[in-house]
Amino acid sequence: MIFWYEKMKTKSPRKQVQTNTKRSESLWAREVFSNGQQSLQSIIGSSPIPAFIIGKDHLIIYWNKALEELSGIKAQEVVGTGQQWRAFYKTARPCMADLLVDRYQKRIPQWYPGKYIKSKLITGAYEATDFFPELGKRGKWLRFTAAVIHNSRGSVIGAVETLEDITQAKRAEEALLKAHEELEIKVKERTQKLAKANKALKETTDHLSLILEFLPIVSYTCHADENFTITFVSKRVREITGYTPAQFTGNHLFWQEHIHPEDQINILKKLKSATKKVTHQFEYRFQTADGSYRWFSDHRRLIKPGRSRSYMVGAWQDITEDKRIRQEGEIRLQQMIQSHKLKALGEVVTGVAHEINNPVSFIANNITMLEEMWNAVEPILASDGASPPDWSDKGIGYVEVCTNMKEIIEEFKIASQRIKRVIAGLKEFARTDETVQKKPVKIEEVIHGVLIIVGAQVRKTVSRIDLYIDSDLPLIQGHFQKIEQVIANLLINAHQAVTPDRKGKIIITARNIERLNAILIEIEDNGIGMGKEVLNHIFEPFFTTRRDREGTGLGLSISYGLIKEHHGVIGVLSRHNIGSRFSIYLPLDAKKQISIRPAILCCDSDASYLNEIKISLADVIDWQCGIDDTCDDIIAYLESHPEVDIIISEINLPAINGWKLLKKVRERFPLLAVILYSSDISAGKPEGKTNGKPDYLLKKPFSMTHLQNIIREIGRQKL
Repeated sequence: MIFWYEKMKTKSPRKQVQTNTKRSESLWAREVFSNGQQSLQSIIGSSPIPAFIIGKDHLIIYWNKALEELSGIKAQEVVGTGQQWRAFYKTARPCMADLLVDRYQKRIPQWYPGKYIKSKLITGAYEATDFFPELGKRGKWLRFTAAVIHNSRGSVIGAVETLEDITQAKRAEEALLKAHEELEIKVKERTQKLAKANKALKETTDHLSLILEFLPIVSYTCHADENFTITFVSKRVREITGYTPAQFTGNHLFWQEHIHPEDQINILKKLKSATKKVTHQFEYRFQTADGSYRWFSDHRRLIKPGRSRSYMVGAWQDITEDKRIRQEGEIRLQQMIQSHKLKALGEVVTGVAHEINNPVSFIANNITMLEEMWNAVEPILASDGASPPDWSDKGIGYVEVCTNMKEIIEEFKIASQRIKRVIAGLKEFARTDETVQKKPVKIEEVIHGVLIIVGAQVRKTVSRIDLYIDSDLPLIQGHFQKIEQVIANLLINAHQAVTPDRKGKIIITARNIERLNAILIEIEDNGIGMGKEVLNHIFEPFFTTRRDREGTGLGLSISYGLIKEHHGVIGVLSRHNIGSRFSIYLPLDAKKQISIRPAILCCDSDASYLNEIKISLADVIDWQCGIDDTCDDIIAYLESHPEVDIIISEINLPAINGWKLLKKVRERFPLLAVILYSSDISAGKPEGKTNGKPDYLLKKPFSMTHLQNIIREIGRQKL
């Protein structure tokens, strides 16, 4: 027998007085709820959040429409009964609300082991997440919250339990984990669900307000007219926005004025069309009390209570963190797709190389035999008078035959040799030799060795090679020849990218990046650079821009494989007509994979504007500049954060002038894209001489959509 059924058994006369008191309190609670039934049905019953309310006797008082849709059980079937368990379980057992009504919090672990937490929003409330196989065709995941309801004397008179269907999110999360395989999910999806419910009646009783106060949402109501005047906002709005409910209800334009200007027109347009629908959802940026913007998801339900004025019940949800996680997930997914694509190509080219190798070897051997046979036949033909009678009938002569045969044989030999080189490249690209033991390698010795091998060839088009190698670089565990092969290939590519009409320069740097626990090798040139289309395929086999100059398109793909074999990362940053920079990250711990991706450095003294940029772009590093920050501080930061490929900065900073910052960045990092902005038009003009212009100069405030388009046009570093 379930424990709360045991409590309902016949009680001894000694406990009859206590029982009668409890029944009186339960009847009093029912009377209170009955008096506020119309208001309660408008607010709780029409809420898009499934919920039910029980009295102290565990009998159901309210079972809203959203819960009907979720459970398939009509309110009239269960209201007045203690069968709330039917929505979730096959047999009778306590729900979270039942445990809290009886103050059996200590029994929660027994019924919800490892599935519950104390609510961070409501004192005394509990949250839990569980899978219910009986709901729907395939079962459903629900997140539910239960809180007790007290009367004015502080006594428990019932409990409210709200539910959220998170099945789709759970299944999406499982699908993402399966797709990523080796990618660990660092951030657990946890959103603070705060919704707004519509308050249609201003004369809601104190007990109705008490119920709303315990709900884990921020609810609101508004008129369904053109102004969408907000008539009620729950007190929890302060926790999300920092504003009081009175600020929303006191000014009918307060909500509209705090929507981001880029979203405002679109949202208001959608709202007008939403008056013709029962439910609707919007996403927009909302300015909070500290001046920053947060992404909100706005759920609304249209209520038409007969002849009365129509209104809307709504709920807000802060999805700023969800947005960031989705952006990060998309980037990681693209990285995984690229990695899997190259892995699949490796498997394909292994088979192709094997299948082609045998017939090519057969052809190469026969070419040698053909050459030997021709060398034997040619003197015989010459001894027959150099012009047999039948040849003239065919329109050919001895000299023509000899010349053509020698050329054909030579072309056969050249073609077969080139095919062999391609096959060797394919095998090298696909090979992952983990059996060969790695040894300590000095990177400076590798670089100097490469210059001895290819230095003379590189200097044919490059007039200057600058070396910046830190002293006492730590040793790495790896293969000397393989790293040497990668660096040699990058140097040759760099010198081939330099056109004869420009003074060629190559900069080679090697330094220890302590925060990554890795050695960074950079090879930068001032060649013709590459566009976005080329960069998107740069490490793929057979992709080359020098097909007419016998390029096979395997050099960079082989380099990619060799660096990956060392658990390292190879990347490229390139700007058209400026140059390219290839970066090699080699971990000091040979067993640990380096995790790094492109980043944007944004500098401003305005924290709210930094926040607005950060929620609009992925992988933004925000730097709130103070009076002690200098240009040299930013340059030093860029030195230790080579993943930064774009700088966005306010021109007028407390101790930094944007034009001076641009000059220093151009001198040290010519390939980094720089975007400057300011609200002061005069600040848009540089003081004195500057080293070039910024890639873009924007007037503040600017459209975040415009900034996103600029970032896409500039392109990102390929890592």
